[in-house]
Amino acid sequence: MDRQQRRDLKHDKFVDEVGSWSTRAKENQRLLLTITAAAVGIAILAYGIYFYRSNHEEKAQLALGKAMDTIESPLLPAPGAQPQPGAKFKTEADRTAAAEKQLKTVDTSFGGTDAGDVASLYLARIAADRGDLADARKRLEKYIHDNPKSVLTTGARYSLYRLRIDNGESAQVAQELQAEIGKSEPNLPPDALLALLAHAWDAQGNAEKTKEAYRRIVTEYPESPYALEAQRRMGPA
Repeated sequence: MDRQQRRDLKHDKFVDEVGSWSTRAKENQRLLLTITAAAVGIAILAYGIYFYRSNHEEKAQLALGKAMDTIESPLLPAPGAQPQPGAKFKTEADRTAAAEKQLKTVDTSFGGTDAGDVASLYLARIAADRGDLADARKRLEKYIHDNPKSVLTTGARYSLYRLRIDNGESAQVAQELQAEIGKSEPNLPPDALLALLAHAWDAQGNAEKTKEAYRRIVTEYPESPYALEAQRRMGPA
């Protein structure tokens, strides 16, 4: 093989390698473009979801705010009395009915948002006041399940215990409360658990255990918000 042939072979090999590199580069370029396009698509989708959720929550908060305004609005004064700014309703029942309608709209239209969850808690309270304990319990249990770390969950747990005691489950609730009191990290503050336990014993007509629970609140938690009521319920020493 002469020099020219070897040169031609090297040239052909070089051309083949360049072509191969070029093909691989184009394939990699297409892959990179595909990856980039996918990343951009994911980013746009993520932003879209974030924007939707943010906008959805904002609308939910506005709707909840209107319901709160209704709940807190003063009643129309009696004839001849001084007018109250913002008063719209003649009776508390009218005001509650209007607020309930608004809260249900928040609950159904904005489910899964913080505002929707709070609306459901208010609806639970309205249901309990009306005597619909089944609906109230269902809403409280759902809120606790869906929001285990929410700052409002403590109040929801307390309300659920009270609801169950008032609904004839005082014996079972008393056992659960005693078990919680014995834990290092109970699901409610100890003074709140004792207040509930006193209520459970009282519902069963056990005056001795009721008084003992109140005594513990007064002696062990004198700064508790339940201490004054506990002292009153204890009566003379």
